[in-house]
Amino acid sequence: MEILAKFGIQQTFYFTMVDAGTQDLAVTGDWTPAATDANIIIDGGATAQCTNTIAFEDDVIWSLTLTAAEMQGTRIAVSIVDSATKAVEDNVLIINTQFSGQIQANQSIYIISVDDGTFTPTTSACEFTMISPHLVEETTADQFIGRLLYGTTGIHQAAATDITDYVLANSKLKLTYTVLKDGQIPVAGELWVIV
Repeated sequence: MEILAKFGIQQTFYFTMVDAGTQDLAVTGDWTPAATDANIIIDGGATAQCTNTIAFEDDVIWSLTLTAAEMQGTRIAVSIVDSATKAVEDNVLIINTQFSGQIQANQSIYIISVDDGTFTPTTSACEFTMISPHLVEETTADQFIGRLLYGTTGIHQAAATDITDYVLANSKLKLTYTVLKDGQIPVAGELWVIV
């Protein structure tokens, strides 16, 4: 089972652990998690130790807080393996920050991320890096004129505007759009969708 979560935002995930060699759920006296017990793989990259250590919450509930940086992936896998005495059985959390499979299957919806590396965003223009469904940017100029641009994370969550121009610039999607009503400038790393 996958856990649905928001992209790029620090979040705490709750789960249970099974006491090693039993069918009972582990409680606070059964296990003392070490920092090395939780490792993360982001979008198929290299395995790394999670920033935070697993914590006991209450009753049989454990938690792990993933940082905003650790949540910058569309599919995140966290392995929980007792590195010492095997006091608990192994566990895995699979976290999905994408839209539902039905929406992702629609190749006309693009998920993009604000990129300020070569162009400083303004209230009406910004460069984006393609995240899904393709990792290659569209090369045809004006391809997105007339389509809608929706913010899905950060300060622009739920913001919407229309696209008035498009070019491929600096190997990124450079969109010009009607000024956002809040007058704020898109921030690097924010996710948006083109529909």
